[in-house]
Parts: sequence; structure tokens; C-alpha cells
Amino acid sequence: MEKSLKEKTVNALVWNTFDKTFSQIAYAIVGIILANTLFPEDFGLIGVITLFSAFLNIFIDSGFTVVLIQRKNITGRDYNTIFFFNLSAAIVLYLLLFFLAPLISVWFGDAQLIPLSRTMFLTIIIQAFGLVQSSILMRNMQMKAFAISNIVPLLISGTIAVALALAGYGPWALVAQALALSATRSILLWAQNSWRPHIQFDKISFLNLYSAGKNMFLTSFTGTLFQNLYPLIIGLWYSIRELGYYTQADRWSKMGYTALGQALGQSLLPALSSIQDDPERMRRVFGKTNRTAAYLSFPFFPVLIVVATPLFHVLFGTKWDASIPLFQLLLVKGIFFVFTSLMTNYLIARGETKTVFHFELMKNGVTLLAVFLTVRISIPALVAGQAVAGLVHYIIALIITSRATHYNIRQQLKDIFPYILIGGLVCFLLTLVPIITENPYWQLALQITTGVLVYTGVNKALHSTIQQDIFNTIANKIKNAKNIRMNDQKGNNNSTVE
Repeated sequence: MEKSLKEKTVNALVWNTFDKTFSQIAYAIVGIILANTLFPEDFGLIGVITLFSAFLNIFIDSGFTVVLIQRKNITGRDYNTIFFFNLSAAIVLYLLLFFLAPLISVWFGDAQLIPLSRTMFLTIIIQAFGLVQSSILMRNMQMKAFAISNIVPLLISGTIAVALALAGYGPWALVAQALALSATRSILLWAQNSWRPHIQFDKISFLNLYSAGKNMFLTSFTGTLFQNLYPLIIGLWYSIRELGYYTQADRWSKMGYTALGQALGQSLLPALSSIQDDPERMRRVFGKTNRTAAYLSFPFFPVLIVVATPLFHVLFGTKWDASIPLFQLLLVKGIFFVFTSLMTNYLIARGETKTVFHFELMKNGVTLLAVFLTVRISIPALVAGQAVAGLVHYIIALIITSRATHYNIRQQLKDIFPYILIGGLVCFLLTLVPIITENPYWQLALQITTGVLVYTGVNKALHSTIQQDIFNTIANKIKNAKNIRMNDQKGNNNSTVE
């Protein structure tokens, strides 16, 4: 059983990492082209619509996705009930927002928001078709299928967005990207999953699942509210153009910390949920995941902060310089986000959703205080408040997790501290590179090369078991892929001889 769970978890982590890495590469390539083609106002308009879409998706899901993954016993009746709830909620909420579109355009002072939002809000109906299918794949840890349903839609939707942007369609290129992404992903989720809904809605099943998921719904709702509080304030308090700069900084920073948090969290939650009756075993699994997160986070985020200026200049010239300090501050927040989200998944797997909700309330209180103290100063000050709030969130999460799971604060910090020191050393060395050359291309190349070599070299010298495990896993996957290809070739040769 131990070996089976370990194999499933490692396989899930490998596919999740591949999914997030490849997806972010594709997302980055498309994002670079769009950022160089479109204007800050275009991204600001779509940023406004995304605010509302995020809330709609929370209401449609209502915490049921987590319940379908976390609960040990789920029936076909449960799946059918949630599927038709998701779809019905999506249709009702779309119609509501369709008629509210003119009011949204008045709030933000741009009439383009009416047709743009009415079209882009269709994504919530499309996404509703795939929520249960996605939960089933995650529950069964079928991460290969899950990865395919993420990567292929990104490639298709990105191609469409780039073509329309180059043709001069402005913000409509981003709307088309969102629609194509949702539609293709839902189709692939259905194609790779044998479950099909039957017309059935069971009130008792719904109430039982809602009772289990209501805390997660409240947590997701309040979390989404406060995650989108900053773009909402910037769009209303400052301007659509300033929101465009913030949206780019947020987009590029999230590519790192959201991808890493999801890759680890999506592997961790089903693995921990399957052993939720064995707290000590859960603690060991979580401890190793925590160390893996530290190994990957340091120096990734600090290095990105150091190389931010040459990175933006290489990718965009000076067009998005106003986004650079915001990008750096959001990366600071991202470091804490990764570890906080892991601790949240740990608590969810133990069924302590009420604790998670209370944690979310404390987070929101800290966030509100940060906003209140910084909103009148400037946008960089507002974002710096986010970073400080992220640190406070992490400290609160440490305290809650240590009390709820006996994975004490000292042990958690001890697990990650070596990687903080090594990452700090790497960053110090990278700050010396601009002394050698002022060319942003050479700066970026030297900093990345130096960072990778020094970080992996120091970890090897210190006999890092996490690094060795990661390298061994990659090597085994490559070896297995070669063996499969060789066996296929032998089979084809034998067939030819026969």
C-alpha cells in the first residue's frame, strides 16, 4: 500500500510538474507576443471582466469540487446531482451578468465592456460542463489525462489569440482566447473520462455534499474576493490603463507561484486524502512535500526578483517598465503563497474545512488592514501591502497547522531553512552580474546560468536528498520512456517479419 501510494503520488507530481512547466512555457510565449502587440488598456478591460468571472466560477463550483475529491465514498448519484447544479447555476448567473453588463461599463467608464463581457461570460457555462469530469480525474490521480486537458487547449487558444491580435482585433483576441481555452478543455475532459451524466438531481445528496463543502465555498468566495480586491480598487480608484500594468505584473508573477502551488497541491490533496486516517503518515508525506516546495521555491522566486529588469527589457523593451516593481513585489507575496496553500491543502485533506475557513477570515482581516493603510499612497505601496500581508498569512498558517497537525513550527522552518540560505547566496552572486555587463541579454543569460549551476552545485555538495530524488525521478521517467519506445520498435519489427 505504501509503495502504491508513493508511486501514485510521485507519478502525479511528475505529470503535474510537466503540465505546469509546459503550460507556463506555452502561456509565456503567447503572453510575450500579446504583450508586445496589445496595449495596457486592452489588458485592463479584460482584467475587469476577469474579476466578475472569478466570482461566478466560485458560485458555480460552491465547494463541491473539493468534496468530490476529498470524500472517501462518492456515488454516481452524487456526480449527477453536482453536474446539473453546476450547469444550472452557470446559466442563471450568466443571464444575470448579461443584463448587468451596462452597469459594469458605467462603473469602469468604458462602453466596450458591454459586448466584451457578454461574450466572455459564456466561458462560465462552458466550464461548468467539465467541473465534475475534472474532479473525477483528480480523485483518481489520473494526472496524465489532466495534463493533456490543460496543455492542448493552451496551444489552441494561444494560437487563436495571437492570430487575432496580429490582425488588429485588440481586446477581442483575449476574449477569443478565453472561449477557445474553456471549450477545448471541456471537450478533452469528456473525451478522456468514461463517466457520463444521467438526468438526476437528488436533494439529499445535494444537501449532504453542500454541508461538507459549504466551508470550502465560503473560503473560496472570501479568498477570491480579497484576491481580486486589488485589481478592483486599481480599476475604480486609478484607471483602466494602470489596471493594465498591474494585470501584466500579476499575470507574469502568477505564472511562477500559482503553477508551483498547483503542481504540488494537486498531487498532495488526493494523496493525503487517501491516508487521512493515518495522521503520522500524513505528516511524513507533507513534510517531504514542504521540503520539495522549498527546494523549488528557493531560489526561483528570489532570482526572478533580481533579474526582473533585464527580463522585462529582453521580452518587452521598455513598454511595460511600470509593471516591473509591481512584478517584484508580487513575487515576494508568491513565495509565501506556495507554502500557505500547501498548509491549506494539508488541513483540507484532514477534513478540517472549518479551520481553513477561519484561517481565511483572518487572512482577509490582514488584507483589509493592508489596503486601508496603503490605498491612498500609490499603486506600488498598495502592492507592497500585499507582500507584507502574505508574510503575515504565512505566520498565521504556521501557527494553525502546528496546532492542528502536530507538525510544529520549528520543524517546518527547519525543513525549509537550508534552501533559504542557499537561495540567498545565489541571489547575492547574481546582483554582481550587472558590474560585468550592462547589456540586458547578457545580464539575463549570465544570471540564469550562474543561478542554476551554483544552486544545484551547492545542493549536490551538501548531499540534498530532495534534489537527488527529483533528479532520480526525472532520470527514471526518461529511462522508462526509452524502454517503451524500444519495446514498440521491437514489436513493429516482429510484426514485419511475421
